[in-house]
Amino acid sequence: MLDESRHPVHFFTADTVNPTVLHNRKKDILFMVAIVAAIALLISLVEAGQRFYHAHWSPGGPELLLADSIRAITGFALYDLNGAEASGGANPKQLFDENTDPAHGRPGDPKTNPLPMAKIDIFYPPGKGYRIVVDLHDQYNVSDIYLYDRAFEKDSVWIYSGDLAHWQPLAAIATAGTSSAWGWRRLPVNIGSRFLLLRFNSYNAVISEMAIYGRLQKKLPREVLVLPNKPMPPPDLRSFAGTNAYDYVNPELLEPFYTVRLYQQLDYFDKDTVHAYPKNLLDFEQARTDWADSLRRRGKEMWMSVRGLPVWMEQKGMHEKDKPVTAAGMNTEDPISYARHASFYWQLAAIYGKQQQDTSFIRMRERPRYSGKALMHRYENGNEEDGWWSKYYWSPLDYFAASSADYDGHEGRLGAYHGLKEADSSAQLMTSGMIQLDTQRVRTLAFLCSQLRDDKKFIWEGGVQYHYYSNASQTNMQPPSKGISPEADHLRAKLAKVRAFHDKLLPGIPLILGENGYDRNQQSWQCTPIIAGYNEAQSQGIMVIRSMLAAFMAGFDGYNQYMMRNATNDENAPGPYATSGMIGGPANNVIYPAWYYWSTVIRQLGDYKADTILSEQAPVWIYRFKSVQNPSKKAYVLLLQDTKGAHAIRYSFTIKDAMNKQYTEIRLMDQSVTGQLTTGQFRNGSTALELGESPVFIRLEE
Repeated sequence: MLDESRHPVHFFTADTVNPTVLHNRKKDILFMVAIVAAIALLISLVEAGQRFYHAHWSPGGPELLLADSIRAITGFALYDLNGAEASGGANPKQLFDENTDPAHGRPGDPKTNPLPMAKIDIFYPPGKGYRIVVDLHDQYNVSDIYLYDRAFEKDSVWIYSGDLAHWQPLAAIATAGTSSAWGWRRLPVNIGSRFLLLRFNSYNAVISEMAIYGRLQKKLPREVLVLPNKPMPPPDLRSFAGTNAYDYVNPELLEPFYTVRLYQQLDYFDKDTVHAYPKNLLDFEQARTDWADSLRRRGKEMWMSVRGLPVWMEQKGMHEKDKPVTAAGMNTEDPISYARHASFYWQLAAIYGKQQQDTSFIRMRERPRYSGKALMHRYENGNEEDGWWSKYYWSPLDYFAASSADYDGHEGRLGAYHGLKEADSSAQLMTSGMIQLDTQRVRTLAFLCSQLRDDKKFIWEGGVQYHYYSNASQTNMQPPSKGISPEADHLRAKLAKVRAFHDKLLPGIPLILGENGYDRNQQSWQCTPIIAGYNEAQSQGIMVIRSMLAAFMAGFDGYNQYMMRNATNDENAPGPYATSGMIGGPANNVIYPAWYYWSTVIRQLGDYKADTILSEQAPVWIYRFKSVQNPSKKAYVLLLQDTKGAHAIRYSFTIKDAMNKQYTEIRLMDQSVTGQLTTGQFRNGSTALELGESPVFIRLEE
């Protein structure tokens, strides 16, 4: 923007005009008109220059950096270090979303509020507050910062410069706390920095807009987040399909599942209350090892989701969801605080990983000690730490700190025998399953890797894992009331947006839907929709298959249905997620239709990969798969997307390349692992099918 204080405009006055022409009034008037026109032209050029500058933000241009519309600005980024965007309603972009320039006479009346206004107890932790990082990407001499105070209460806002590991106080304001005092607050700072940090003490410290002024000092090289070199090929349906388990399910019942996510508690392993870390002994029960080995011999993959605290912390009254720091009171945002936790993960990878370690360093209580069993290569350090429903929420900073320690001892700073990679170079860390499709949290985690690790490595190379359930809740803050179909929830479209985000930010990192499912019991808030003509168990099975297919067609790399086994032996337990199982509880041998339906799909289409979405228009949705081994072999899935249980329709299905081709028709069937199979033939490229809400599969060679 042109700053007139730096570039004054000089105007000629009548005193400077040649006296010989002053007597000519006509010429005088014409001359004055020309002067006015010149002034008007100059003003219009200045305004045009301002508009161009705002539309094409130039790091090397004068003065205004970030005060214009967020859509017109490039060259900076915002990061929510508290992770409040998805669950707390925060929107850091609203700091820069209104067309204002307070330093040059365009103050506006900013109204948008960027702060989280829900779950304020977790998003404004005492002594830390809510924090937003502004990344200018290059080094700037920041001269002035303007904040628009729109607070109803008196409170504090702090600004820092430096970097994520070395913040230095820069400026602060106390909000006025009354509408009569609303307005811009200027903070002259004169500091060179790439980053700025805003810290809000509470939700009362409302700043509705920010403007930053300064000049480019130094262009900085662009950082590259270190990712796997090769993109992942799309999975076939067999390797895509997995489940969740909390106990050692009969391996025969796990036959149709490639991946098994096993819930475990840290107190199962770290029970020692006698020996202090680092001499504490760990328990690795033989039954777990034998079960994992049985899955490996069947060609399955198992990983453990280990959550919770050591027994010594539980005995001190700490909550299961609290942070497992080595000693109470340590900084939960510092990787060095998680030495005991990282030591456990070294032990875990030394035992279950591929590399043999000297067993004298294995601190297992059992004898004989062993190492390098090659039973696992992926490890999940927690489960749903981003849950907003308790005060034990983990911010992205908390979770990054624990994960960097668990991954490789925070690049070895914790010393030997800490972290997965130090025990097994092939070991991979997977993100703890997140409670929702919170891509902004993932973006912040990637940013923390690039700024707080010397190697700039995205440490969750084993996969980013989301949890998601289709229900009638419109927002994460609204209590759900019932489950809805994946089509009514637009599940495939939602997951496809997540896929597109990952393709841009994290290519090559596996993308996993780690929990998704329905309860049979209709008293649960996650109850399955009942399809007319089907009972609860059959409806659940159909919804599970349709959900899996939605995730498959969205391009995810893995899907773990929730849950393999019921939570209790009560088949009619009313609680949420109590009747999500494909089989009964621990003492119940019932096998529900969902297990048979799943077995059918994997047995008949396991070597097919997602190919094309042919229709997602009422009444019939159609997807196409392609054989990995023989691309000329295709499979089609057709279904009515609703749950009304309307009478089956007669549908003319046409494939122009299937002139007089024979096909196999596959329908889901209770008590059958193969389904109901019939043969048919396309006549002039068409065939008539009876369709309903239960998917019908057509398999042929084109």
